[in-house]
Amino acid sequence: MKALIEILVDVVKAHGGTVSQREAMREAATKAEMSVSEMPYIVNSAVADHRITADLRSGKLELVV
Repeated sequence: MKALIEILVDVVKAHGGTVSQREAMREAATKAEMSVSEMPYIVNSAVADHRITADLRSGKLELVV
């Protein structure tokens, strides 16, 4: 799980710290060779670990500094 969170965090970092959730999930799923449908669980885990924040209104993921 930690490796998948790191992949997601790396994707967010690569986009300057803010990226749309849809784009981040698609890129992270490709890098992890997973289905995009499994990515919401990884996003929620990364938020719970205080690695990123997810804004439901804007659909953006942001790196926690």
